[in-house]
Amino acid sequence: MRAETRRFFWSILVQVLVVAAILRPDDLGGYQGFLPSQLLHDKIVDGLAIAWWYALAWNITSGLELFLWSRIFGSGAGGMPRQRKLLTDMLNIIIYVLTTATVAVHVFKQPVTGVFATSGIVAIVIGLALQNTLSDLFAGLALNFERPFKAGDWVTLDGNVQGMVLVTNWRATHIRTRTGDDMVVPNATIAKARLTNHMVPSKNHLANIEVPLIYGFDAAEIEDLLKTTAVTVPGVLSDPGPIVLMHEMRNDVVIWRLYFFINEFARLVIIRGQLAQAVYTAFRSGPAGAFLPRNEIWLHKADPTAPTKPVSGEIA
Repeated sequence: MRAETRRFFWSILVQVLVVAAILRPDDLGGYQGFLPSQLLHDKIVDGLAIAWWYALAWNITSGLELFLWSRIFGSGAGGMPRQRKLLTDMLNIIIYVLTTATVAVHVFKQPVTGVFATSGIVAIVIGLALQNTLSDLFAGLALNFERPFKAGDWVTLDGNVQGMVLVTNWRATHIRTRTGDDMVVPNATIAKARLTNHMVPSKNHLANIEVPLIYGFDAAEIEDLLKTTAVTVPGVLSDPGPIVLMHEMRNDVVIWRLYFFINEFARLVIIRGQLAQAVYTAFRSGPAGAFLPRNEIWLHKADPTAPTKPVSGEIA
């Protein structure tokens, strides 16, 4: 049994003992027999009652985490916080708010209407003071309900922010970039951004590299060489296999595009670099290397005894 589970059951046992110690005759319908609470001062009983209510709230939230949330949502990718943490945190707060209201009514004997009227005024003041924060909060709730991504997914925002989602909390979403940095993006910004999830609907991702070649090649030979080389690179899938297309014909070179599939988007930059190196090595080691683009400069040694011709416009 895990330590968290043992702690949970020990807390329930302690709660049972505490409730037996703080029960009053009124709680038992006017029972007139002996109760342990008669030996304690009223303030001590009230203090134990407050602690008992909050311990009950802790047990409820801990029980939900141990036996429900962890089984439904898991613990997240690679031990990271799960994407649905915001929703479970909200439920925990609601439980503690209700516990506080219960303490005010049953321990301090405050009227229910007064408790909710006071909480309503407090909510209005907080709402006016935290408008931007609340905007991020509700955007985070919308993201959790819609679930355009989850923890562990690689996403791109507006075409320039790219990384792996760690967690969405109350105010922002944490994204780990390719450089290993933690980028904190406000939830409201994500809700308005153009978002691309590279893990949905499939982990297979199509990428490409460009290969420029000079004219004179055999198209079928080049296509076969590129496909054969691509599948030798670790991470490039053979099913679906690479695709080779002639992309553009320029004055000096023809641009070929080698499309390939991967299922590890986190390694895209590494795989693309290894593939480019493998293609270059394959061309250099065979006759097709003659079609790699190059700059050639021809130097001609002039005859110093030959008479020079006047340049147009000059007077001989």
